[in-house]
Amino acid sequence: MNSPVVGFDADDTLWHSEDSFHAAQQRYVDLLGPYVADGIDISAALRATERRHVPISGYGVKAFTLSMIECAVTISEGEVPAPVIGELVELGMDMLIEPVRLIDGVPEALADLGRDHRLVLITKGDLIHQWRKVEMSGLAHHFDQVEVVMEKDAGVYQRVLHDVRVEPTRFCMVGNSVRSDILPVLAIGAAAIHVPYRYTWEHELAEHDGSVITAQTIADVPALVRGALGTPATPPATGP
Repeated sequence: MNSPVVGFDADDTLWHSEDSFHAAQQRYVDLLGPYVADGIDISAALRATERRHVPISGYGVKAFTLSMIECAVTISEGEVPAPVIGELVELGMDMLIEPVRLIDGVPEALADLGRDHRLVLITKGDLIHQWRKVEMSGLAHHFDQVEVVMEKDAGVYQRVLHDVRVEPTRFCMVGNSVRSDILPVLAIGAAAIHVPYRYTWEHELAEHDGSVITAQTIADVPALVRGALGTPATPPATGP
């Protein structure tokens, strides 16, 4: 297979995700406020708990829910009542079953690039939840391969490129996280396109030298990918 390969992140690149975490965190602060001493930053405490849990429980809604519950018990010194814990569990369950909301322009961009590139989906998080979202999105048919990984680092990208039989110079990754989708890909000699999202989880923030190729919207991605890989645009197929 000599055709170039484009990798796509999923959450906040193809569909909305961080909005739900943002709303849940705001609700969390409201719920815990009456049971926490003045001077405690509830949001900061939750973020610290999430970071500590990543090596143990990974990423995703289930890990986030566990962090909410543990943090609630800790910062309230055990005073948080059972009904509040119940509401935190319900918040997590609602996030797990919410419908997939595609970002505008995603199906068109995938169809465009899929005419002359192989597409792979590379996402991290909870295996069951991520696969459920892939299936519900209606986008699965665009991808030759779907990878749900524990982490996105240079070693993981090298393994994926080996599996799909493509050289780094023929691969471009598209995603919203500089830390996970851009820097480790550039480190192995491949190309990457950053598509910023309106919210970014603190854990995914990373410094860079400003030379990262950035798309304003997903609609700009096909042209930027072709420029990065040196692949000319292929006109859409026409009927007889």
